Amino acid sequence: MARSVAATKASSEPLPSALAARRNEDVASMASYIADMASELAQLASGGELQMVAYFLNLARVEAEIRARELGGYAIERDVTSHSGA
Repeated sequence: MARSVAATKASSEPLPSALAARRNEDVASMASYIADMASELAQLASGGELQMVAYFLNLARVEAEIRARELGGYAIERDVTSHSGA
């Protein structure tokens, strides 16, 4: 029990700048990947006439893209013209 309390305290302390920068880079990369996967799944859902699922996946995509940009991540280029879906 004492060990988990110590681990919780350690995780709430500020990270050194190099470690924080690496963590931000990892989170930005993960957010970019999630945005890419959500985009592909939204296209599948739209093609399968699952419009509500496609809508929520697109919300997740936008949220992940915003977070990636906030952390200095890169934008993922997508060809949205080839997937009209409607």
